[in-house]
Amino acid sequence: MKAKSPEAEPVLNQRQKNLIVDHYPLVQKIVNSIKNRLPSHADLDELHSAGVGGLVDASIKLDPNKSKSFKAYASMRIHGSIMDELRKLDYMPRSARQDAKKISKAKDELENALGREASDAEVRKALKMSRKQYSKVLRRTQNIAFVSLNDDSSANGQTRNIGEIIPDEACLSAVEKIERDEMAFLLKTKLAALPEKQRRIIQSYYFEGKKLAQIAKEFSVSEARVCQIHAKAIKSLQSKFKN
Repeated sequence: MKAKSPEAEPVLNQRQKNLIVDHYPLVQKIVNSIKNRLPSHADLDELHSAGVGGLVDASIKLDPNKSKSFKAYASMRIHGSIMDELRKLDYMPRSARQDAKKISKAKDELENALGREASDAEVRKALKMSRKQYSKVLRRTQNIAFVSLNDDSSANGQTRNIGEIIPDEACLSAVEKIERDEMAFLLKTKLAALPEKQRRIIQSYYFEGKKLAQIAKEFSVSEARVCQIHAKAIKSLQSKFKN
């Protein structure tokens, strides 16, 4: 059987090469803009490499007639590539981590009651799982190691309780936090650009929790008029966020 040849590197023309060289600093700028919100295990070099890949991809896919808008387009592709790389870091689904915790808890409870190490069959029975279900859960969680939260880990001569450094499952992931912060910034910018009356009604209704009737009274207009202005403001915001 003929061996499959490795995927060939894209052949770039001179225009594409120039775009990459001219906009290369943009990659580091985008990495720097998010690095304070990244988890400790994030590799900045890997994220930078992913960003460069996004830059190259942008240079290849750009419409030559739109070269003047390359910076904005490249920024979007670089950012997207970095976000994709961050998602890869969180390789274990949340549901798998929850299953792993269930197994760990059941095993601890059994061993405390039995005074010895619990077998897989005993753990499976305690969880009321069939052999097939239990095997499937084990395969999904096989990359998770169980340690006691009361054990201490030492780093650089400093001792920390492991329970203090395990991430909270209820917290947003790095990608979710970055996307939420960026959306909040964009929303704030777009709100500021609305006509004053639209902006004040949106602020009163969504951020101050006022009712439409109360807002209408403050503006000395009918409630129906406030509804019209509100609908117009929402439509305007939706058009700004359509991409």
